[in-house]
Amino acid sequence: MGQLTNLQAIRLYNSIESNIGKTAADDFAKNLQLSKSATFERKFKWAVDVCEYLENAYSRDDIKKIRMDCACGPSKKQMDDLRALFLSSKNLTEFAEKCSCDNYSLWCEDDTLFFSYPRCYCSCVKRMDKSLSKTWCMCTIGYTKRLFNYALGYEIKVELIESVKTGSDHCVMKIMKEEA
Repeated sequence: MGQLTNLQAIRLYNSIESNIGKTAADDFAKNLQLSKSATFERKFKWAVDVCEYLENAYSRDDIKKIRMDCACGPSKKQMDDLRALFLSSKNLTEFAEKCSCDNYSLWCEDDTLFFSYPRCYCSCVKRMDKSLSKTWCMCTIGYTKRLFNYALGYEIKVELIESVKTGSDHCVMKIMKEEA
């Protein structure tokens, strides 16, 4: 696996391996090494290079699968807390009203939820005041899908509408029930 001691790099390697194959993952590791001790500037540069690498090597669908699969958390406590709020709500609108806090907001339009962060929380890139390709931010789709699949108790589809790292004032995901 080369010099991939950074957790984000290891998750990305594992995601490429499971979605594309071991040869592709090994090629990634050889070309885009990142150590646990990398500075925040080095992590940001690595993220820029990762986006370029993925965009040159894979289709949009493959990139989305890879990035969704390598997303961080959410924690079991976050998922359980959100599930409890959903179960105690009469409908999606009430659920959304109960959920908003300083770290995120949730609102409902018809049967669609919108989940928004006021800033970038990605430990790899949040400290740099520079923009990135939307490719980097696709991991938040995976995070949101895991969190809300569990909380709502059914499969959802998530679409990234805006992100801080692509130049918006906030990150916004659209959450819809997956059609059978």
